[in-house]
Amino acid sequence: MRARIRLHGLVAALILAMIALSAPSFAQTEFIIEYESGSLVTTPRAAAPEEPRSLFAVKHYIELDRPLDFGEHFWDESFARANNARGSAQIVVDLEAEQLYVYREGIEIARTRITRGWEEYDTPTGIFPILEKDADHYSSTYDNAPMPYNLRLTWKGVAIHGAEVDSVSATHGCIGVPLDFARKLFANVRKGDKVLVTRNWRPEVY
Repeated sequence: MRARIRLHGLVAALILAMIALSAPSFAQTEFIIEYESGSLVTTPRAAAPEEPRSLFAVKHYIELDRPLDFGEHFWDESFARANNARGSAQIVVDLEAEQLYVYREGIEIARTRITRGWEEYDTPTGIFPILEKDADHYSSTYDNAPMPYNLRLTWKGVAIHGAEVDSVSATHGCIGVPLDFARKLFANVRKGDKVLVTRNWRPEVY
């Protein structure tokens, strides 16, 4: 634990430092300690963010004889089962390639082409947990539009869901996948599973 002390007077500083270092409730947490106008304020400091790419390291990926076209996908867990990979799923969305990849314990099990948001509705990048699952979801923002097999990524409306996937369609920021793929994905992920949305995905292979 480290403490930063802002106060008036050397004696007060030493006393507050001794209190902070001896208090068991402060263990494992970094605090900013301030003493101003006779009051003691302790503010927890945010933990360092976890290393994002380590969550999506890849052991095995599938080489296709040709790139997937819009509307195409595959789902094959045979290699994962043969290697007893039964953990949670990790999803990677590459906005540049317009593809979504699904891994289980670093082994690729599925891939599909996607549709996404553009310009003012550009799909945000980052790492998102699946916050909510709703197989029969309708948009509360865009004219009650159907969003089947909805996997919510943000509370502002970004999700993965079944949609028309072709070279001309776009979303309002969501990630659209073919309906059959959306159904399989919905059945194979859990709340809390992580989704990396990025551009020019280059997996860290180990």
